[in-house]
Parts: sequence; C-alpha cells; structure tokens
Amino acid sequence: MFYPKRSYGALGKVAIVGSTPAVSDFHRWMHPEVALASAPMPLGPLSPEGLIEMGQKLEEEFGWFKAYDPAELAFFSCTSGSLIGGEGYDEKLGRLIRDAAGAKAGYTTSTAVQKALTALGSQRLSIVTPYPDDVNEPERLFFAGKGFDILNINGIPTADPRDRKLIYKIPPETIFEFAVAHTDPRADTLFLSCTGMRALEIIRDLEERLSIPVVTSNQTAIWLMGSYFGRHSDHAMEYLGRLFTLPCPL
Repeated sequence: MFYPKRSYGALGKVAIVGSTPAVSDFHRWMHPEVALASAPMPLGPLSPEGLIEMGQKLEEEFGWFKAYDPAELAFFSCTSGSLIGGEGYDEKLGRLIRDAAGAKAGYTTSTAVQKALTALGSQRLSIVTPYPDDVNEPERLFFAGKGFDILNINGIPTADPRDRKLIYKIPPETIFEFAVAHTDPRADTLFLSCTGMRALEIIRDLEERLSIPVVTSNQTAIWLMGSYFGRHSDHAMEYLGRLFTLPCPL
C-alpha cells in the first residue's frame, strides 16, 4: 500500500467489492490530507451465513496493510457484517483488524454508529436498510442490546434482497421517500443503515424534513475517522448533519 499524502495520518479500510459508496464516500468527504487506502472484500449472497463467512477472512485481508505500509487506523466498512455475530462482535473485530493491520486502533461501522447515537443522546430509533428480514433482525437485536428502543426496522425493497450489488443502485430520492414514510413519529433519531447506500447527500434535507437527527453508516464512519485524526473536511462539516457539531468519544 502506498500513501501519497499523510499529513494527519493514514487510514487502512476494507469494504465489500462493488460497494461503490463504501469507497467513494470516504474519498469525497474526508479531509484530503488523511491518507486513505481501501482493500476489497468479496461477499456472496447477502445473508447471515455469508456475512459471518466474510468476517472470518478479515484477519488475512487486513494483514496486507501490515505487510506493506501499516496504517494508524484500521477500519472495517460494513454495518451488517460487523454486528452479525451479536453482542461484542464489533469490538472483537476491531481488535482483530487492529492487530492484523499493525495499526494503533481498529474500529468497525457498527462501533461508529453506536458512538454517534450515544453522542446525539438518541434513545428511540427508526432504522431503514436495504437488507432482507433475516439480516434486519440481528441488527434490531444488536442495537436493542445496546439499550436503544428500536421502534421499527424496514428494508427498502429491491428486485433481489440477497443481491448486494443492487443496493448502490437505489436512487437517493427513493431512499429519502422511503425513510420519510417509515420514520416513526416517536423516533428521536433516524438511522439509514448500510455502507452501500447513497445516503450522504440526503442527510441535511432529511433532518430538515423530519426535525430529528439522521445518521448513516458512512457518515458515522467519516465522523469517527475525522475525529481520530483531528480533522474534518469543511464540506463534511457543512453538509453531513447535526452529528458533525459533536465530538466523537473515542
């Protein structure tokens, strides 16, 4: 791995192959002098079994960073894949990828989401995903186990909910409309879950429409990463919602 510019540090992340926003969102929204290297991780059908199998390959995948150019921060960019193992699974993976990459710290998307919800003081959640029901249910249990009241969790329909390649093809306008329709009026926070959804560009409009904080998988990751390195980009501060007015409890 080669980091051409690392004034504030180097980030090594792994994201699912073909999950375009899980790569492009970070290059677009992070501070340009946080050096970023992304490695691809294959995933077959989107299922609990497939996500568990993917997690078993993380040590080998993150080992490439250690072999070539260790990053200060290791990050696994997948929401469902970092919580599918239940309570403590995200923290276990964080330690595993930190050590495998030779990094100073390691985090996952699920950890970033928890930290964001805690910083916002969230209690009652509506969750919108692009997942099938057997992936949504472990997510509901995971965040309920963290003390959040999950009012509802709804998956945006696609032609094949097992085909993760269809997720990034969901138009932001569809995500917006589905989220508005499926936000419980009692919710104090809306969570748009999945690193593959194109959701960053609708955060500000959704917050204005719903009058509650909106968090997304990639938004919380960018917030955690920028907090770790001590720098957010100006456009992230302007467009990525209320979360970026708050410090991240690392």
